[in-house]
Amino acid sequence: MEKTKTSEGNMERSIIYQAWLLQNRKISDLVHKLSDEDLKKDVAFGRNSGLYLLGHLIASNDLLLPLFGFGEKMYPEYEKIFLCCPDKCAQNFPAVKEVKSHWFALNEYLNLKFASINEKHWIENDKSYYQLKTMLTIVNHQCYHLGQLAFLL
Repeated sequence: MEKTKTSEGNMERSIIYQAWLLQNRKISDLVHKLSDEDLKKDVAFGRNSGLYLLGHLIASNDLLLPLFGFGEKMYPEYEKIFLCCPDKCAQNFPAVKEVKSHWFALNEYLNLKFASINEKHWIENDKSYYQLKTMLTIVNHQCYHLGQLAFLL
């Protein structure tokens, strides 16, 4: 049976989405295991704190909302705090419990939105290649920071 461009695109989309789900699940499982005090620690001496990395991952996933047409970012203030400024530059972070709560709320919302996308959107959407490429970049980014967060256990 000959593959069509549509079926190949659906397979790629499914693989990238499943990879994103897997990384989110791994990070979420780790966040459940880490105490608030653990997240305040640096992953290594003089490096990013767990809190900073989690906020950084929230800011990254939040970029998916406008990219996929799901609406505005849920936590736009995280961009300045966690993407534009490095850790240790004297910015005021939200409370650990709040950041943890935002991680779970954002990803639950994204899961609902991704589940609502129909196949027609992917086929007829001129931006789908860019969207999937960006999502794959975020998956790789999550893998990297998940490895750092694991040092907090």
